[in-house]
Amino acid sequence: MKILVTGAAGFVGSHICRDLLARGHEVRAADRPGCSLTRLSDLADRVELHEVDIFQADEKALQELAGGIGLCIHAAWNVTPGVYLQSTDNLACLSGTLRLFEQAWKAGVPRIAGLGTCFEYRMQPTPLQESSPVAPQTLYAAAKLSTLCTGGQLAHVLGGSLVWPRLFYMYGPHENASRLVPDLIANLLAGQRVPLTEGHQVRDFLHVADAASGIVAAALSDLEGAVNVCSGSAIQVRDLATQLGTVLGRSDLLGFGERAPNLQDPPAVVGDPDRLRSVTGWRPTRTMPEGLQQTVAWWKARV
Repeated sequence: MKILVTGAAGFVGSHICRDLLARGHEVRAADRPGCSLTRLSDLADRVELHEVDIFQADEKALQELAGGIGLCIHAAWNVTPGVYLQSTDNLACLSGTLRLFEQAWKAGVPRIAGLGTCFEYRMQPTPLQESSPVAPQTLYAAAKLSTLCTGGQLAHVLGGSLVWPRLFYMYGPHENASRLVPDLIANLLAGQRVPLTEGHQVRDFLHVADAASGIVAAALSDLEGAVNVCSGSAIQVRDLATQLGTVLGRSDLLGFGERAPNLQDPPAVVGDPDRLRSVTGWRPTRTMPEGLQQTVAWWKARV
């Protein structure tokens, strides 16, 4: 099957492309003109690349992009670190995504998978399920939830199918260098001390390749609506940092308690992946120690 992946040059999108190719599918990869294609450099001769700004394209361009496609996995969104959570660019992403959905279904694409976020939920101390209450606290999360709600109704009107994999915390190769795991790795490799909070926050981390396989599993299934893609395992940020320090032999550089806590940071964000598991049989293939070791090796090769 020929599958369209938008945001294909991104952190998650590039791994979705790899997973689809490994399963034997053809990939039409779309991303905005002028974006870095570094994450797709090893796939250049294996994907059909289209340079198009999904959020600015007109109806004709979107229908042409969706022509002959059996499935669309929509991973494009503005997620610039430190900016995207409250950026008004989310409004353009919301309207552009709904326009893509409309034109794709009108072009005969039977099914779309759009990526959501765990922060659509109201945070709670117990694992988040698809039936948990929603209460987005950022413009980004609100725009994602709005896309699901409106996109679901649009699917009913146009006879399409929409599944909404909700992502939690990810790490792995090709991640933006400013995020937690690569930033820790870079500092420890450089022998620099890292000021950290006490690190008692509990999070659900998943290797990005496992997240991509979960997204693809959901997209290829008959699931509709929201579905969690997560490990289902809780780990304190302190423990994750300690594991990285052990792998790199520089635990002495981890300055726990040297940074003030973010009082708006939820104490726990953990998901329940049972819906995805029960329907598709999906399971992560990497333990946290294995995933961190692979990620460290990848970054070492590039430093």
